Amino acid sequence: MNTPLITQDGFPRSDIDVAQVRITRTRIIRLRNDLKAVMSRIETALYEHHARLRERGSVSAIGIAGDVERKPEPNGIAFAVVNTIVQRSPAYDAGLIKGDRIVKFGSVHAGNHQKLARLATVVQENENSPIEITVIRDIDEAQARAEVNLILTPRQGWGGRGMLGCHILPL
Repeated sequence: MNTPLITQDGFPRSDIDVAQVRITRTRIIRLRNDLKAVMSRIETALYEHHARLRERGSVSAIGIAGDVERKPEPNGIAFAVVNTIVQRSPAYDAGLIKGDRIVKFGSVHAGNHQKLARLATVVQENENSPIEITVIRDIDEAQARAEVNLILTPRQGWGGRGMLGCHILPL
């Protein structure tokens, strides 16, 4: 793409088909521009999709009329449980409550949490950045459950220990 098509004297090179090279270069440039346009549309669509998901609400087990669907276990496998929550902490502000079972914490899930070591790493790497969390929450005493999506932003200096303000135990 960057090699010259003319000699040092200013004449077309005789060792290559200059016309074919120019046509091929033009085609490659058009394909690159098309790729940029498609990637831009995909990025815009992803942002819109995630914005709609956030606006729609995060509880997926409650039906239109407010009825609670009875599910044995929503989509994921829980790997940890929230044991305690401190008032006015980042976890409290995000909406976590005692007894929430964590299914997903950023990129961490039941298959890769490594006895919660990966969870601690994700928290440290995302200080002051939002982390998407999926928890399973008991709705009532009849064992109805809901999968709830939350956004948690770990931060220092909130007035207590750690960056979350909650105690999490492995299951």
